[in-house]
Amino acid sequence: MGYVDYRPEFLSKTLMTDRGRDCVFKNLCYKGPIIGDITKKGDVLHIAGIGRPTVSDYVPGTDITLESKTSYNQDLFITEAKYVNVEIDRIDSEQEQGGVFEAEMMEARRALGQTLDVYLASFYDQAATTVTDATCTSASILSTLAEAEQGLLETDVPFEEDKFLVISPEVYTKLVLGKIVFQQNNADVFGKGFKGGYLNFKVFVSNSIQKTADVNHCMAFSRQALALAEQIPVSMIEKYKPEAAFSDAFKALHLYGATVIRPSELMRVDITTAAESAV
Repeated sequence: MGYVDYRPEFLSKTLMTDRGRDCVFKNLCYKGPIIGDITKKGDVLHIAGIGRPTVSDYVPGTDITLESKTSYNQDLFITEAKYVNVEIDRIDSEQEQGGVFEAEMMEARRALGQTLDVYLASFYDQAATTVTDATCTSASILSTLAEAEQGLLETDVPFEEDKFLVISPEVYTKLVLGKIVFQQNNADVFGKGFKGGYLNFKVFVSNSIQKTADVNHCMAFSRQALALAEQIPVSMIEKYKPEAAFSDAFKALHLYGATVIRPSELMRVDITTAAESAV
């Protein structure tokens, strides 16, 4: 496949496809309808849904109250605009050039995906509740994560609904040392970083987990907690030949934004690991 085959539509699809291989958090976000188009930074989208109705007491012989609901219940703003602009040296064989170009596209996809993952991990500070383990060991990690699960259940997240736990490699080590046995599922379904089921969580490990000093800001949340909208518009992808070089290049703009829909269903799990006790 030669360079000329890489049209903007193809480039956009390539950069957006199989993102689960490059992101942890993206696959765990709200999947419901998000209304609107993404064309530029600053666009406003609307998260569909009318929310839960109010349950009122009925008194015979009195009028009932009509509760008005809008067709959507929250706005989502496109706040991020990230770009790649990559130059590739021209080489003799068109077939080889296509291979180099395709490899560079995959690297661009990974870089954009990892940047998105770090952005989504930063929403830990909008959680309604924080669980803290300031001296986490392989002996205490179980009670800490059980407390996080309890917090989600107490916010009326159905027991059978997906609940996700995203932890850092440092915290995952405590689970390994604690000889925690994960219920194994199909990792291909859940994507990058998936380790298996534990308690009522699907557990993921991500290097994107934020840290403040020694505190790992892990996150436990439901599918309804965090919404994401993203796009790489075809109009914002261009392949070109730099004027001052014998090379080919492409540039692309990644637009996205996220918002916390239900803060009560997002748990901040602050963990500081401690040394294990000598046996």
